[in-house]
Amino acid sequence: MAEMTLDRFLDLLDRHGPVIDRWPASDRDGAEGLLAASAEARSAMADARAVSAALNDLRVPPPSAAMLGRILDAAPRPRRWISEILSWRPAVAFAAALVVGVYLGAMVPTVQANDDDWSTFGYALADDSSPFGGTP
Repeated sequence: MAEMTLDRFLDLLDRHGPVIDRWPASDRDGAEGLLAASAEARSAMADARAVSAALNDLRVPPPSAAMLGRILDAAPRPRRWISEILSWRPAVAFAAALVVGVYLGAMVPTVQANDDDWSTFGYALADDSSPFGGTP
């Protein structure tokens, strides 16, 4: 284990606070040794303990009713257009279904048929082996 330096001690003090038992176990013995040997380390520890005690003793009064009222009055209100859009949901659903139907209808391939094609179609319907089955 390396000897504890003042810079390392101050860094650990900033990170973990003035309770050495909360520091990493590998640094505790070195910190105790530096505290015994260094007046700067003791001064920094005393300052950190004073700040920690002041923060622990800090009490914040609850907000007054007037302050709560001002906060609520300043809060943003929901926009009206959102509720108006939500009232249009059935129309939007119908329009979306219409658009999808038109799109799918446009995707169906068109077949150019001449008169000969219609005659073979009729024969295909009359053929028992056709997928359409039966006689006309």
